[in-house]
Amino acid sequence: MKEIDFLALDGRSLRTFLVVLEELSVSRAANRLGVTQSAVSHILDKLRIALGDPLFVRSGRGIAPTERAIALRAPVEAILDELKGLTDERVFDPLIGTMAFTVAANDFQRDLIFPRLLRELSLEGVDASFRFLPSGVPSADLLRQERCQLVVTPYPPEGPNIYQTRLFDDDMLCFYDASVREAPQSQEEFSATDYIEVRFNDNESALDALTAIDSLTLKKPRVSVPNFSAVAPFLADSEMITTALGLMSKMNLKDFSSAPLPFKTAPLTMYMAWHKRDHIDPAHQWLRHRIKGVIASTLAAD
Repeated sequence: MKEIDFLALDGRSLRTFLVVLEELSVSRAANRLGVTQSAVSHILDKLRIALGDPLFVRSGRGIAPTERAIALRAPVEAILDELKGLTDERVFDPLIGTMAFTVAANDFQRDLIFPRLLRELSLEGVDASFRFLPSGVPSADLLRQERCQLVVTPYPPEGPNIYQTRLFDDDMLCFYDASVREAPQSQEEFSATDYIEVRFNDNESALDALTAIDSLTLKKPRVSVPNFSAVAPFLADSEMITTALGLMSKMNLKDFSSAPLPFKTAPLTMYMAWHKRDHIDPAHQWLRHRIKGVIASTLAAD
């Protein structure tokens, strides 16, 4: 058996291997990595020689991993996590260099936290950029596959090497246009009223946040929209209602009236979640601390 040339294995090559394994497409992997397809193909050729295995083979119009490639996933992820850990003891100064973060959050969490955070960082002279992904109800793969470094959600993904921390609790309220109607006074009236639902791309509904949802008999929503920002135009001048966290009264639904729900339901908790690889990274620790600071300031302004 040919001995593996382990010295030919570097972090960048292993990272490329993982992305191709996740995307099962050289072109998509190249786009995600920000390199050319020929660069990805060259790295794969080098890995095939070093590991003595084709790793990926043609399958229809795409590619499929070999059994060896599938078996390599977990050890390669562990190696990359260890390599990243070598840099986590460095001296960190947010005023030195440029930082870039990818965050998964729905529009409510995104707009609640990050515009204010970016204004603060700009005033301090911190060079930080953010890319946002819609989280819906996020899976752990968002973090495991490094599609983002942080998730802000009321539904934190769970799994090995996933960390989470609580940000805040808030009550779900009923929002309505007081120039047209009053708030529902009973569970029966709530259930019978035309409703505006937020349904995320993964087909999960924001209604699932209501702990009493199983006991409700709701009409089919009159309107379903993909995010909270789209609710206001439908709510204005209509008899319809919607539910959202109370903090939404500071944001997209600030022009509407709100009232407690006419049935008991528990407060909703918002979390941050991240992967082990970023747990002790000083830049990510700093970011999580700053996010908690923005939340504290926002809640104190109530």
